[in-house]
This record gives sequence, structure tokens and C-alpha cells, in this order.
Amino acid sequence: MASNTAFIFSSDMSWQDCFELGQQLFEMEDYNNTRIWLRESMDRLRRHSSAAHSHAPSGPDTETLNKMEATAKSLFQLGDFDTAYELSQRVLQFDPKRIRNWHLGDKGAAPPSEDSEVALLPKHSDSYSLTHEFAHYEKVCRGEVNPSPKQERSLRCRLSQGYHPYRLLAPLKLEEHSLDPYVVTFHDMLSPQKITELREMAVPRMRRSTVNPLPGSQNKKSSFRVSKNAWLEYESHETMVGMLRDLREATGLDTTFCEQLQVANYGVGGHYEPHWDFFRDPDHYPAEEGNRMATAIFYLSEVEQGGATAFPFLDFAVKPQLGNVLFWYNLHRSLDMDYRTKHAGCPVLKGSKWIGNVWIHEVTQTFARPCDVFRDHEVSLEYEIIK
Repeated sequence: MASNTAFIFSSDMSWQDCFELGQQLFEMEDYNNTRIWLRESMDRLRRHSSAAHSHAPSGPDTETLNKMEATAKSLFQLGDFDTAYELSQRVLQFDPKRIRNWHLGDKGAAPPSEDSEVALLPKHSDSYSLTHEFAHYEKVCRGEVNPSPKQERSLRCRLSQGYHPYRLLAPLKLEEHSLDPYVVTFHDMLSPQKITELREMAVPRMRRSTVNPLPGSQNKKSSFRVSKNAWLEYESHETMVGMLRDLREATGLDTTFCEQLQVANYGVGGHYEPHWDFFRDPDHYPAEEGNRMATAIFYLSEVEQGGATAFPFLDFAVKPQLGNVLFWYNLHRSLDMDYRTKHAGCPVLKGSKWIGNVWIHEVTQTFARPCDVFRDHEVSLEYEIIK
């Protein structure tokens, strides 16, 4: 139950790997990163072709050329003329006859109208990716940053009796990642059979994940959240009813007011940039339920490379393990927002990531998690500002 693992991989990506990643990102409508990976693919293909030129002709097979051609056409229609032109020229280099199929025309053709879907995609400001905070998040995802030895010495892996007499006989396997704010993993909470049931229920309902940038506005697709998800009613299946029961027994919280279970899937390149789970604007949540006090992530798969849940301000990332539950509090005991809990879904580099998100609201937690005599929020205020 090691709490921290360095996610370092020595194998170099081929041009095909980069192209497949770019194509996946394109299908998930993450157009900003699509351009980066397709161009990297073309650079590597050019170097590969040059190195192989003195030996024997080397290049993409017919199926790959078809994919490259289709992607180039789609990029052109979306207005990314530079990347489309570069990709089409690479296709024609290996199969000049394809020029009769279609013409990209002049790179300076008129761009699509400003009201196109791509132009309306909400995204983090470009300046955010240039901040020290974002660079630190990337380091945490790569396993280049670890908590201080002093922090780690106070953490334990232990058996927990939870908040139900049954757990005296069947204690929970608990791993501590942080004590303040409280972030822990409960191991082996969901069996492979139940996970299969959940995923089968979710697949027909999967849609591209969205964000709601302003109260009352329409949810929109976003380049900083690339995944698909489905919402499931807990009462619709005994497996989900059992998930809430287990959370009550593990945390002592009242699960009367929870949002529907959100099952999410992140393919290759899927990610969710640093964000908070609590709502900063009260208009985002019903007053009678309160804000999101706690988050529980049920890991419904393992990921070959990448896909960890990173906490940049706490200097650690938790790798998905099948059946585990990652749990933390989003609010202080005073019900003020705990800005230290900003977290992210690191990009999936290989494999597919499945999770089930449970958000527990604050309104009925008066006795389950009572406030202290004094407010305890000041310790996290400095983390509200992006640096």
C-alpha cells in the first residue's frame, strides 16, 4: 500500500504512438492538444523516414494513411489549416495518387465563423498553462515531486473500524495520504464483478463531459476536461446502494444528499486540469443541500501509464487501483472552502481510466463532522490565488 509511486517510463514514443494519441484527442474534441501531438508525430515520421531512406522505403501502411487523410480533412473543416496542410503533405509524400481524392486548397482560406462549436469551447486561459502552479502540477503527474519526509512520517496504513459495528469483524484497509487536509484511500471496496456491472450500465449513457462555467448558463464541452461520463441513480441498482452504504460505514457521513453517481471514462490523452470540487458560487448548488463537503472516487479500472489523481498543493498523486476508493474533504469543518484540495486527473498515456465519482453535500453533516469553536479556514486562503 505504498502511498507514492514515481511514474517514470523509459520507452520512447514512436511516430505512430504520437499520431494515435493525436487522433484520440481529436475524437475527444481536445483540439489544442491534438495539434501538438499530430505535429510531433509528423516530426518523428520525417526523422524516421530520413534514417530509413538509405536502407529501404519506410512509411505508413494503407490503413494509417487513410486515418491521416481523414484527420487532415476534419482539421481543415474545423479551420486548423496549418496542421491540416502539414498532415496532408505527409500523406501525399507516401502516396502521391491521393491528390486526386481531394484538395486542401490554399492555406489562407477563410476561417470558420466565430459562432462555430470550436470557437465556443470554454477553456482555461492560455496564461494558466504558463504559471508556476501549472508547471508544478505537471511535475506531480510525472512523479518528480514527493511530500516532505516530515509529512510522510506521520502517515500510516492501518485497519479502520469505521462507523458501523460490522466493521469490527470486517475492518477497512485504510491508507493515509494527508491528514490536513484529510485525504485517504480505502482499499478493496468494490469487487471486479460489481465494477463490471457498473460499467455495463454506464456505457449506453456515456456522453462527452461538460463544464458549467457560469451559474444558470448551459453546460459546455471544454478542452481542460477531456473525458466521457454518465449519470446513474443510486436506487436503480443494488450495487450503487451498497456503494453509499460502504461510504457511510467508512466515513460516518450522511449520504442522504449526494449527487447522482457519475461514471467517467478517460481514454488515451484524457485528463482533467487542476480544479476544485466545491462550488465557489452558491448559485451552483441547492441551498437546501449545501456545498460539496466531500468527494469519493471509486476506481473502476487500473491504468497502464498515467491517469493518476494529483494534488499539486500537497505534492502527491494517487495511482488508480481497481476497487479502491480515494476520499477527501473539500471543506473545512467551518464549512469554508479548503483551497488546498485543488486536484487533477493526470493525462492517460496508455490504457483507459474508469472512475465513479460520489459528491456528498454538507447539509446533514452537523453531527457527523461538527465544526470547531473557531473557524479553521485561514490556513488554506493563500492557495486560492494562482501563482
